[in-house]
Amino acid sequence: MAPRRFLLLVPSLVVGITVLGVAAWLMRDRWQPEPVGAEAERLLAKFHAKGLDYADPAYCVDCHAEETAAWRGSHHHLANAPLKEADWERLLKERGDLTRERGMRWKRGDGAPVLVEEGTETRYPVIGSIGLTPLVQYMHLAPDGRLQAHEVAWDTEKEEWFSVFERDDVEPRVRGEWGHWTGQGMNWDANCAYCHMTEYEKGYDVVEDRYNRQWAHMGITCAQCHPGMKTHLSQIRNGNEQWTETLSNEQIMESCAACHSRREELTPHKFRPGDDFEDHFHLALASQLGIYHPDGQVIGENYVFGSLTMSSMGHAGVTCMDCHDPHSHGLILPAQNNALCQRCHGSGLDDAPIIEPLAHSQHPAGSTGNQCIECHMPVTYFMGRDGRRDHSFSNPDPRLTLEMGIPNACTECHSDQSVEWSREKAEEWYGPEMNAERREKARLVHAIESGEVDDGLAERLRAALRAEENRFWRASFVGMLPYVPPERATAKLLEEIVRDPDPLVRASAIRANGLGWAGEELRRELMEDPSRSVRIAASLVQPGMPAPEGETAAEMRAYLEHTADTVAGALRLSRYWQDRDKEERALPLARRAVDFEPRNPETRRLAAIELHRLGKSFEAREQLEKALEIDPQNARVLFNMGLLNVESGDLRSGLRRLKEAVEADPQYADAWYNLIVLQWQQNRRAEALRLLEEAERQLPGNSRLQQLRRVFGG
Repeated sequence: MAPRRFLLLVPSLVVGITVLGVAAWLMRDRWQPEPVGAEAERLLAKFHAKGLDYADPAYCVDCHAEETAAWRGSHHHLANAPLKEADWERLLKERGDLTRERGMRWKRGDGAPVLVEEGTETRYPVIGSIGLTPLVQYMHLAPDGRLQAHEVAWDTEKEEWFSVFERDDVEPRVRGEWGHWTGQGMNWDANCAYCHMTEYEKGYDVVEDRYNRQWAHMGITCAQCHPGMKTHLSQIRNGNEQWTETLSNEQIMESCAACHSRREELTPHKFRPGDDFEDHFHLALASQLGIYHPDGQVIGENYVFGSLTMSSMGHAGVTCMDCHDPHSHGLILPAQNNALCQRCHGSGLDDAPIIEPLAHSQHPAGSTGNQCIECHMPVTYFMGRDGRRDHSFSNPDPRLTLEMGIPNACTECHSDQSVEWSREKAEEWYGPEMNAERREKARLVHAIESGEVDDGLAERLRAALRAEENRFWRASFVGMLPYVPPERATAKLLEEIVRDPDPLVRASAIRANGLGWAGEELRRELMEDPSRSVRIAASLVQPGMPAPEGETAAEMRAYLEHTADTVAGALRLSRYWQDRDKEERALPLARRAVDFEPRNPETRRLAAIELHRLGKSFEAREQLEKALEIDPQNARVLFNMGLLNVESGDLRSGLRRLKEAVEADPQYADAWYNLIVLQWQQNRRAEALRLLEEAERQLPGNSRLQQLRRVFGG
């Protein structure tokens, strides 16, 4: 059976936490960035509008020289940097050939390099660089004012160009596909800037489809991670050097998570250190397919925070600062000799279980297998060549590989041995019941994701949800409830869960399960919840996206407009205006969604649905036809085309398209249901019953097909 499709969130890029500083504010010559040149300065001046002195590390260095020195040259410092004059010649001579097969070169422009596509006269000035190691991307100014990150990046170790998608697809992206450097998928404002800049606000104008961006500093400086910098600097100038504002461990973690997490932004207002994470973001969880393996190991990019918080270590209170220096971005102790891990596990610090590496690992000293991180933090590659260690701190378990294909570090290292050999060794050393709790959780999640038919699956999930203490797994489990058979006990449980003390759990319950089961009083209560993430979730899932007048309605509009520079966001805002009879606002947004990603058949299909709701059936049909040109076997597009044909009176074409839909995807229950009902309505009873039998073989136990069987009899 095909895997369930959980809702995916739009990914964002990385950065993190940096430096506290104040200082001799008149002595700015103590630290200055290299000059960027007149042309680049002119281009940057169009966007750099804030000019906030408290965000400039030049004011911090005299009092915080050690921290500033650690920060300088770090990943945070150079998360985003203007193109410097010193880089130009190297850029033009050593890196100018931007892969000949892509027909692009960097050339000398009016004082700054420009990217030129062969066969066109369009020139894209190079504004700056993104990242430090192991790769650097470059940021270009498009003619319409957008800033775009190129999909071709520079490998700083191999010193060569490569595509950041090379591990996903060796073929270069083409215009109109997500990920092509000219499209919205590589737009800097929508995808990169928030976490690569200080005090960045994109200022997306929904009507004009443009960015009125502003920022305080390129890269991550002190003000991004330390609260009250403006007040701090003011007090220093007034001779008060004692004023400080401190954060709790939880607040520090959430400051890191603002960028080191896969999440949806809920507000155009910048998250500031000390704010509640759930007032600004909704975290991507394990209920979303493609991000985590069933045991919690990483698949897709989650930027570490999700993995850490779902881990037993994160649940025990381990934070970023327990391992990482916030200013240099490095580790506080070496990891290769286990010193970092033994800081806690060698001393029992904070009740950590004491582990002796040699006895525990069963591998000799100095070997790869004796290194904690090699077994419990295996490397996964993102952006083609960026290897990052998994922060789920999972136990390598070959049995889970055999059962459900989950990778394990034993087999990855011992590639010359079978998985069965690894299983025998692991269970010989640690016992056949090793990893028992994680195994049980993985089997449950795998069963749900695989769509297994199990009469006890819903109760197993409810029991796991009730027993789970980790808030992130609780939120994940509640997000999986729609994918098990509906039962009355589930509805009763939801009434308890939407009153959970944790806003992440409440918001996840609402987003996944809706509020159709809830009474009017409860719905109103949730739309006025203390947490913005819950308030927005409660409005989103209800017809018309209602929100109480006043501040709640305003924040809902702000959220919808802030996220409208994505396909999903544009379609969501289009629906919002449709429900308020504002066609003049809704129609351009439905069309714009296609412009964002024209070579994606799903984008065209979803836009067609909105266009049809707006009375533009001919235009909707055009979008579906173009989607089928891209992917002729797309079951969902075939299904929607079939429904549109039936509605327009073309029954023959409608039946043909619905049959094609179930042939393309025999697990497509909605297509089967509509095909069977349509045959029955046309008095083709024998054919309807034959199709029903075939559908039941493909989807045994499906509740909608069971309903048809009861209606048809037999």
